[in-house]
Amino acid sequence: MNDLPLSSAYPFPPGVDALADLLFSGLTERPMWAGFLVALSHRLGSDAAGFILQSGEAFLPEAAVLTADTAHAAQHEALLASGALHAMPFDTPLQLSGISGAQRADWLALRIRLDEARSAWLTVPWNEQGAAGWRDVFDALLPLLQRVVRLYIMIGDSERRRRVSEHVLETSGVGIVLVDSMGQVLMANAIARSIMTESNIIAIDRGTLRAKRGNDNQLLQASIRDMAERQSPEADLSCHVSIALERDEQIHPLTLIIRPGPPYAPVTAPLRRSAVVILRDPAQRSVLATPDLIQLFALSRAEARLAGLLADGLSLEEAAAALGVTRNTARSQLQAVFAKTGTKRQGDLVRLLLSSTASMAQKRPDETYPA
Repeated sequence: MNDLPLSSAYPFPPGVDALADLLFSGLTERPMWAGFLVALSHRLGSDAAGFILQSGEAFLPEAAVLTADTAHAAQHEALLASGALHAMPFDTPLQLSGISGAQRADWLALRIRLDEARSAWLTVPWNEQGAAGWRDVFDALLPLLQRVVRLYIMIGDSERRRRVSEHVLETSGVGIVLVDSMGQVLMANAIARSIMTESNIIAIDRGTLRAKRGNDNQLLQASIRDMAERQSPEADLSCHVSIALERDEQIHPLTLIIRPGPPYAPVTAPLRRSAVVILRDPAQRSVLATPDLIQLFALSRAEARLAGLLADGLSLEEAAAALGVTRNTARSQLQAVFAKTGTKRQGDLVRLLLSSTASMAQKRPDETYPA
């Protein structure tokens, strides 16, 4: 039974069974549902079938318009702006005629409920000569559309979380490499690749994460295998291995933390065991943007510039020289910074600044820093 095509479970009108299969396979297409929309347009003698998916935000009256050809999106957006779609009842195919303000006056449309706040519409520009039997087509597709839009919400939520996670990783200042139990790299963010390039003591070699020195690499691979074997249904942040990779030319080693891969519940085992390698390079300079320090700690511009240089490792005398002020002026500014940040010592101040979100911000293109 499971081997039968989806269309065999429903009594479709002639020519609609292929549409049903395309509707569900279209969830993995990019652009989504392109094949279905092309086939539906052809079936109804139209040229621009589309999906309209409402955002649901009252202050953002936006909607995602999906068409096989993006050139047709504007006419679907104009139809939505006309207000005719919002006046439609749910789950009832309608012919909309004489739509004011839309690029096309006549449409075939079906409204489906996405959730309590949002709707989705299947919209097809109406061609009277080619749309024979359109209501039967819409009626047959309705139960499938009700199912597929719920799948769309689930996939959309998952995709949104994935993109948020990727964005956070790329703006965190932390290098992340996901590897399998044999050290094969499954994913590495841009920061990790930059750290590896600049440090020159760890690299991705023929798809495998390797340390340059033999002893370091043996420790790295053993730690990866151990952590991958410890991958479990639930996350255990206490489970990790710390590794320092020494460098000949610098005092500070490259630091790594290796953890088990992502938790795999609710399944009973991961499809592929993995480990997460987290890289931080203490030798890399942390550039704290002056505007961020001003905004976060209510510092003046002069105070923020001084604080940023201190966080970058300069002494008070070096910072004063870089700013072109006297040591007494710099000391006076530092006392003001202490008062505003609630710190008493320079070390506490630097720790506060580097642990704040200022360390995660990117340098702004129009900002210049003192030499």
